[in-house]
Amino acid sequence: MTEQVTNDKLLDEATEWFVVMRADDISVQRSSDFVRWISQSPAHQAAYAEIGGLWDGLSILEDIPEQAPVSLLADHRRAKNTVRPDPTRKIWSPGRIAAVIAFLALGLVGWRYGDIFLMESHSTKIGELADVILDDGSHLELNTNSKIRVDLQHDKRIVYLQQGEVFFEVARDENRPFFIETKGGLVRVLGTKFNIRQRGTSSDVTVLEGAVAVEDYGHLNEAAMVPDATLAPDQKFTLGDDNVKNIAFPADSMAALAWRDRKLIYNGESFKMLVQDINRYFPAEIRIGDPALDNIQVVAILKVEDQAATLKALEATFHVTARPVSRNLIYLYPNK
Repeated sequence: MTEQVTNDKLLDEATEWFVVMRADDISVQRSSDFVRWISQSPAHQAAYAEIGGLWDGLSILEDIPEQAPVSLLADHRRAKNTVRPDPTRKIWSPGRIAAVIAFLALGLVGWRYGDIFLMESHSTKIGELADVILDDGSHLELNTNSKIRVDLQHDKRIVYLQQGEVFFEVARDENRPFFIETKGGLVRVLGTKFNIRQRGTSSDVTVLEGAVAVEDYGHLNEAAMVPDATLAPDQKFTLGDDNVKNIAFPADSMAALAWRDRKLIYNGESFKMLVQDINRYFPAEIRIGDPALDNIQVVAILKVEDQAATLKALEATFHVTARPVSRNLIYLYPNK
């Protein structure tokens, strides 16, 4: 099965669940089925978030009366408890929504239709950094190999972090809260500067200034939207990792954000982690050829330049030898 077919299948499933969760008489069993479906993988969460993000753009096509949007996963749980049934609300069939989404996918993303602005995308290539200024004045910095989608609505702002790492400096707007949906959970911005880095199926959230509320996707079955934590400056929270407690930890925010100056700062982390970080910036993969190097504790500031200069710095600092195997693969061995 190709990746495109898989994505299409997930979008179809997400569309069906989106319609189900908008109904006024959702059974306990259907709610439990939904939680099981969306908890299966980050891909399910991303597909559902994508459908939810497009819903507000679809409503204008049928002159659906304005209503409280429910694209965020957390809104569904709150809506079931506080929103009264609306007899005027139109419910689209899954096939109809899927057809409109297919139409939009032909090239309408980022196109203004009336007063609705459909999601815009921003991305960086391997080794590339980029600045993005949103229409609301928020400043985003994308690290290497990162991708986001942005949905600025009249009552809220949403960024879907699809991969990579992003630093956020969010413009304050009391009437439009700022949300980030990322692998592992949901982030609600109370203000103003913070960093999110995806690692596999989880995400690290580190705060520089202000406050950020975080909620792990593993708690979707709770009756109300209660954040797992509200992070203050120099605190970190990991979303979506069952091996890490759902609490805020002290963090060196300046070290976490050093990548903005193309630097990597380590204070006791493993050499293995350092190599994993470096591999984010270069097309040729670096591997550790001797497991004895894995757990060496690193205290260093490494400047990320071109790969040749970075390898020379590794060799000089950690007494290793870099041995290219091919254009795309390099092994590191300890000096004998």
